[in-house]
Amino acid sequence: MNRIFKIALAVSLLGSTAAIAQPGYSGGQDRYEGYRGNPGVRMTTPRYSRGDRVPDQYRRNRQYVVSDWQQRHLRRPPRGYHWVRDDNNNYFLAAVATGVILDLLLNSR
Repeated sequence: MNRIFKIALAVSLLGSTAAIAQPGYSGGQDRYEGYRGNPGVRMTTPRYSRGDRVPDQYRRNRQYVVSDWQQRHLRRPPRGYHWVRDDNNNYFLAAVATGVILDLLLNSR
């Protein structure tokens, strides 16, 4: 059983390195439809998940912190966390000190 696992791991690693070496590989930029250097390309919203950090622009500016979480039907944030809303009305339950996302509610527009 251990040998089968090692073989499967080796095959998956070889497959992933082959994908990186192919021309046209995005190099980890697949979160965006475009990039900031080309103004003609429309940017899409980056995808966030648990464990990611909320961008600094939302952490440093108090206007994005949600203090009326009850009216927005959000649960009470645990101690050391607060709700943060981005420009697309996505809500992130993030640590106050680090900005690490514990939970999120994404707007599905």
